[in-house]
Amino acid sequence: MLHDFPLTAHKTLFFVLACVVGILLDAQLKTRVDFWIHDAAVVYQKRLQWPHIGIVALDNGIPINVGRKQALPLYAKAAERLIAAGAKGIFLDARVFKGMEGRMPFALCIYDDGRAQWSDPQCSPIKQGQCVVVPSHAGNAPLKMNAQTMARFSIAPYINPEEQDFLLYDWDAVMDMPTEGITASDRLVTRHSPIARWLDLSADHAVRRLANFVDKELVQASLASSQDDEMCDAQHLCRRVRLSKPLYQLDIDGERLLAPLSVLASCDAAKAMQMAQKFKGKAVIMQVTGPQESTDILVSPMTTALFGPKLMTPGAQFIADEVETLLNQDHPRVPAQMVKYALFIAVALFSVLAGALLVQYILWIGGICIFIFLILLCFLNPVLQLWPVAATMATFFTGAILTTAAHLLLGFKLGQLVHNYMPAPIRQLLMMLPPGISFHNHSCQAVVLMSDLAGYTTVTGLLKEPPHVMELMNDYLDETSIVLEDKYQGWLEAYVGDLVCYYWPYCDSAPASKQKNALGAALDKVILSQEQAYHHILAGALELSVLQHQFFSTLSERYRGKIDDQALDKISQIINAGVGITSGTVVMGALGPEVQGKGVKKFGILGDPLNLASRIEGLTRFFNTEVIMTEELLSEAVQAGFATRRLGKMSVKGRDMPATIFALGYCDDVRFSQENISAWDSWLTEIETLGQSEKYCPELFAQDKNSILSWLERGLLSEHAIWHLDQK
Repeated sequence: MLHDFPLTAHKTLFFVLACVVGILLDAQLKTRVDFWIHDAAVVYQKRLQWPHIGIVALDNGIPINVGRKQALPLYAKAAERLIAAGAKGIFLDARVFKGMEGRMPFALCIYDDGRAQWSDPQCSPIKQGQCVVVPSHAGNAPLKMNAQTMARFSIAPYINPEEQDFLLYDWDAVMDMPTEGITASDRLVTRHSPIARWLDLSADHAVRRLANFVDKELVQASLASSQDDEMCDAQHLCRRVRLSKPLYQLDIDGERLLAPLSVLASCDAAKAMQMAQKFKGKAVIMQVTGPQESTDILVSPMTTALFGPKLMTPGAQFIADEVETLLNQDHPRVPAQMVKYALFIAVALFSVLAGALLVQYILWIGGICIFIFLILLCFLNPVLQLWPVAATMATFFTGAILTTAAHLLLGFKLGQLVHNYMPAPIRQLLMMLPPGISFHNHSCQAVVLMSDLAGYTTVTGLLKEPPHVMELMNDYLDETSIVLEDKYQGWLEAYVGDLVCYYWPYCDSAPASKQKNALGAALDKVILSQEQAYHHILAGALELSVLQHQFFSTLSERYRGKIDDQALDKISQIINAGVGITSGTVVMGALGPEVQGKGVKKFGILGDPLNLASRIEGLTRFFNTEVIMTEELLSEAVQAGFATRRLGKMSVKGRDMPATIFALGYCDDVRFSQENISAWDSWLTEIETLGQSEKYCPELFAQDKNSILSWLERGLLSEHAIWHLDQK
C-alpha cells in the first residue's frame, strides 16, 4: 500500500500551504459558505421547549366582528392578568397607530358564549333631536393598564411616534412609564442573506427587553460570553438563533406555550387567571395575528434547510426563540479557535501524508470520511454545531491536490524516463498486460541482431577523456542503430559499451497452443509475423552497415578541433563494425530481483540466439563482409533480393551445434557478383572436402582466404566439413 514519494522537501511546503488555506478561508468567510450544512444541523437540533417565554395569539374565540384595533382593550386586560399571575414582562408585537378612533366600539372582554362585551360610544344630547357622539370609555385609552403592568410592558415602535402616548394609555399610565420608554425594536437582522438566522443583541431590541424582564443577571452573563458574536448587516451585533419547529395551532399544555387571547381576556376573571397562571415566571409575547395567519411570517432555516420541514416561521415565535437563545446560551456556535487550528493541522497532515505515501483511492476515501465526520459533528453536537466544513475541506483539497499534482508531475517525469530508457514495443507490451500479471519466463521465437565496434578498446585509450568517449558513442548510436527502432521496429535489448543488440520477436508459424496464457496473448498483439521479422532484420542489418560506414568515414571532419588530430587519424584508420544476425528460441521477461523495491528489474531476452549472434558478429573480423547471418534467414534473404555468400559451417566457441553462416550484402556490391561468389564457393568447397585447393580465389577475398587457411593449418576443420572455432 505504501509507495515511494521522493518529494520529502515538498511535503512540508504542501502541509504549510494547506494549513494556511484553511485558516485564511475560515478567517475571511467564517461560516458563510457552510450555511447549507449548518442550517440543516440547527433544524435537526431544534428547540423543544420555551421555559422562559410564552405567546398569546389572536384566536377563533374572538368574534369575527371584533377588529384588530377594537381588540386592543382585550390585550390590555390580558396583560394585567398575566402580570398579576406572575408573568415577568409583556411585549405587544404590533405596530400601533396612536390616534385611535374613539368613536368606534371596543371589545372589553369575551363571554363564554363567544360574544364580546363592548365599550360603545355615547350620544350626548345638545338639543332636542340632536346629540354629539362621545368616545367610549375604552376608546379614550384602548391600552390603558395599571401601573404594575405598565412597568413591565413594552410594544413595537409606533406607526406615528410623534403623537402623544396618552392617546393609547391615558394620562395616569403615561406617568408610570419607565424613563427609557416602552417601545422596543422588533427589527430582523440579517447577514449576507435575507434568511432569518440571527439574534439581534442590541440594547433597544425587544429580545433584550424581554430577557431582562426574566433575568437581568442571566442576560449579562450571556452577553459577556461574546466570543461567538458577529457583526450583522447595518452593524448590529448578533449571534445565531436556535430555532423551534413552527407552531400553527394553539398549545396550552405543551413545552411551548401558545395561549388564546379569548381566554385571557375572558369576562370570567377566574377562568382567565387560571390560564394566566401558566405564564408565571415567563415573559410573554402578544401577537395580533392568529397562529395560522400569513401576515407576519419569516423565511428561516426551517423553510430553506436541507431535509427541513419547509415551514415559514411566525414572527412572534422567532422572537421567542431569540429570547430563549439569549437566556439559555445555547446558540449554535463555532469551535474554539485552537480547536479549529488543530483540525486544520490534522486534516492537512493527513491529506499530505496520505497523498504522498498511500494509493490515491485511500486518499479520496479519507477525504469523504473527513467530510462525513464534519457533518456528524454539526448534526450530533447540540450546541457546537458551526464547524468550518468548507475551510476544512479546502485544507484537505489543497494538500490532496498538491500531492496529487506532485504525483502527476513525478509520473510525467517517470513517463519521460520510461519513454527515454524503455523501448516503445516493450512499453506497449507491458501496458497491455492484465493487472497482477508480470511478464517473465515466456518462450518465443525471435531474430537477433548484434553489432560491435572493432578496435573499441584502442579507441577509448586514444581518446583518454571519458566525455569524448561518451560523445563519440552517442553520436554513433544516434546516427546508426536508431534506424533499427524507427524504421524497422526493432526491440532494443541492450547497449553494452560499443555493443548493440536488437531483436524481433515473431509469431511462430506452428499451430498455436490451445491454452495460450495472458502473456502470449499480449505478445501476439505487438509482434510481427515471421516473414515481416525476417525481412526487417535483413534490411535493417544492411542499412545499419551502410550508416556505420558513413559515420566512420566522416570522423575526421566531424571531430576535428575537438579531439587531438593524431589520435583522430588513428581512430579513423582502425574503427570499424560488424553485424551478426540469427534466429531461434528465446525466453522473454523481467530480469532482476523478485522482491519488490529491491534492486532494479530489466525486461529482456535470454537464449542461444544471443550467444550465436555475438559469435558470428565477431567473425566479420575474419571475412571481407560487414554482415553475417545464419542459414535460417537464407530463404528470406534470397526472396527479398539480397545477395549472400556462403562462409562455411561453423561451430563457434561455447556452442556445440554448428551453424552454416553467410555473408549478406546488396546485389550491386562487387563482392557479391555472380562470378566472384562462384569462384569463392568453388575454392571453399574444395578446401572443406579435400583440405586443399588449387582453384582460383578472387583477390577480393584475400582476408577470407587467409582466415580459412589459418584455421585449416590449426586443424579446426573436422571430417564433416565443420569448422570448430576456439576463439570468440
